[in-house]
Amino acid sequence: MIKLVGSLCVLFAGGSVWWLQHQEQRRRRQVLAELASTLERMETAIRLNRTPLLPLFRQTARGRCHEVSQLFEGSAAALAAGRSPEIVWCQAVSCLPVSETDKRALSELVNALQGDETSACKGISLARKELQNSLSQLEKQRPDEEKRTAALCFSAAALLVILLI
Repeated sequence: MIKLVGSLCVLFAGGSVWWLQHQEQRRRRQVLAELASTLERMETAIRLNRTPLLPLFRQTARGRCHEVSQLFEGSAAALAAGRSPEIVWCQAVSCLPVSETDKRALSELVNALQGDETSACKGISLARKELQNSLSQLEKQRPDEEKRTAALCFSAAALLVILLI
């Protein structure tokens, strides 16, 4: 009986690890999609409405996932306080669950935003394309990644169950 309970606990642990990995990958894709969508809206607002950065950051922070919202709210707060948003932006970007390439593209974006309309739109477009490419790569790798993760978690759990019995 104790071996059966122990085996079930090990299988449950393997399933939990798989679930956490699955959620992390999903969260990463969601953040990339939110960022790409937000940057597209920002580019449109700058190009068509010529919206200044402070109201733009505040508008884009609303209705977004926690990480993206924090990025824009922190930058808006820095601008409102009269500080440069570069430091706050780069710190918030470093906490995002995206690849280093995406972090670099987003960190470079803050310099483009401080220029004129044309440079801001070009910088946003470049960063958005980089994020969209990363998202499409993650989507292509998704089935293989899920298979690998499931195989690893459940085979390790099965091996432990066999050793317990």
